[in-house]
Amino acid sequence: MDVPSITCVIVDDELSAITTLETMIREYSWIKIADTISDSKEAVNKLLELKPDLVFMDIQMPEKTGFELVSELYANAFKPDFIFVTAFDKFAIEAIRHAAFDYLLKPVDPLELQKALMRYAIKFKTENHENNIQSLVENTILKHKIKLSTAGGFTLIDVEEILYIQADWNYAEIFLCNGKSELVTMNLGSLEKSLPQSHFYRISRSIILNLAYLSKVSRVKRMALLTKDGKEYSFKIPFLNIRKLEHFLSGSKSII
Repeated sequence: MDVPSITCVIVDDELSAITTLETMIREYSWIKIADTISDSKEAVNKLLELKPDLVFMDIQMPEKTGFELVSELYANAFKPDFIFVTAFDKFAIEAIRHAAFDYLLKPVDPLELQKALMRYAIKFKTENHENNIQSLVENTILKHKIKLSTAGGFTLIDVEEILYIQADWNYAEIFLCNGKSELVTMNLGSLEKSLPQSHFYRISRSIILNLAYLSKVSRVKRMALLTKDGKEYSFKIPFLNIRKLEHFLSGSKSII
């Protein structure tokens, strides 16, 4: 089969994942790796500069998710093809599959990579394909359910409905925007890995906040304030974590 000459870029915050995928891709002489990007904050500008045909995009990264990067690229009128490289659960995988995307599960299997590249080589870009991509982006940036273990089984929670999470040893209580809560049999570290890292922040050993509802942080009182439907929720935050949070937010919230 004749294959096109294409350029690609790998976007992943894990350097080991980049190295592994880069080594595999170099087995295919018709694919040129234009660059690799490990900092999601720099990804959009670099991709707009390089204009690759194909982007191997990690989904779950600090600062910005892969879906958010796709959305920003679309906003800049750049619509390359994407192969998502993900460790996400089956709900996100089903969304990707429904949108006619290609994806690879971590750790990447060389045979699955070969299949994805062959599919890409014969795939035509269509307007419908682009619309599917846009639909996927719009419906997965925060509209994503996660499966969490409970004492009696498991529960499915829409991440955008989470207000904050408070942990106690190997249990955690998830407080929802509707005033209800769910007790799950998971420690805070495991929960943190399940959440979009660009929207949730761990301010202490026992508290994770949804940054969408963060309204103020006080250095003097060492308190973080959430506001939802006129109600306020305050949390203690160590001074060092205030500095880290301020850097993370890049000045988007009020810290006094």
